Amino acid sequence: MMTLREILQHKRCWWAAAAIFAGLVLSITALPEVLAHNAENTDGAPAQTQTDGDQDDDPASPDTPSTPSDPNEPPQGAEPDAITDQQQPQEEPDGFDSMFPDAEDIVELFDYFDRIFSDEYVSKTGDVDYATLRRKRIDLIRAANVLEQLHPAVLMSLDREQRIAFWINTYNACTLKLIIDNYPIEPKWYMIFYPGNSIMQIPGAWTRVFFRIMGLEYNLQEMRNDLLLDRYQDPRISFALTHAARGGALLRNEPFVPETLDEQLDDQVRRFLASQHGMRIDTGSNVLYLSNVFSMNRNAFINSEYAEILRFRSRRPEERAWLNFLYEHLPEEQASWLLTNDPAIRLMDFDWTLNEQ
Repeated sequence: MMTLREILQHKRCWWAAAAIFAGLVLSITALPEVLAHNAENTDGAPAQTQTDGDQDDDPASPDTPSTPSDPNEPPQGAEPDAITDQQQPQEEPDGFDSMFPDAEDIVELFDYFDRIFSDEYVSKTGDVDYATLRRKRIDLIRAANVLEQLHPAVLMSLDREQRIAFWINTYNACTLKLIIDNYPIEPKWYMIFYPGNSIMQIPGAWTRVFFRIMGLEYNLQEMRNDLLLDRYQDPRISFALTHAARGGALLRNEPFVPETLDEQLDDQVRRFLASQHGMRIDTGSNVLYLSNVFSMNRNAFINSEYAEILRFRSRRPEERAWLNFLYEHLPEEQASWLLTNDPAIRLMDFDWTLNEQ
């Protein structure tokens, strides 16, 4: 399988070939008109005779017929090697493409993601060293600049896995930037139901803080729902998007990449369900305790294929989708327990404490 960099370079070769072909077609189409124009200027031109004393010294004299100058020759009176600025060939800047945007921007962006989502800032358990990241924020700033200037055509040229990886990394990077822009987080007196260092203490964190991407403005909620969960209808993405909270998805210390996206998403689900915040089974009372992440992303499950499976047909639509999803992603022993015991479902309280080291 080709890497993202090889795919983009391959596409740029096709773009360049298409541009050359278009130029050849235009040249062939215009050839008859050019020939007719040259014939008009040569065959119909009056003959010139030059006699001593009859030639007016004034080149602008109306009695002096004018001959069209050759654009490939230097002006009269100029040195043979003298060439005007207009006649000098214009050098194209490195990477210049007049018809298509530079796809190398997105490769550069993924390089920044690789440095941001690294073990320098993110632990194996998904906790973030926000203090260090705030001191070394240059990669976040540069990533934000590339995102703002990125041409939409570059994103349109990507396939499904590449777009999902792009938006997951972009969402998570924007969440990290939101935190360090407000770090250390100051508690608000009216947010007494949330921890003092929670992302919920930042006014409008999900809907009123905007990030410029490809010349447009998006908030975190729009990226999460409109551009990812609603569009691709894959509930696994819910467990890849950080809430910057201990109760939410575990942040990876590597970026999501299209070549291994499926494996990474499956691993996100497995790690989250195995954590104390993801799921807990009480066999004695026959109760399945689930994270509020399932409820918060209810539509993502109901609109997915898991809602269509009739394995748990007696359940409400969202519970049927949750149980079918768990059945596919839990170890065999736990999956069999779900199927044979028909447990009650209870949602656990969500821990909004900041996921900091």
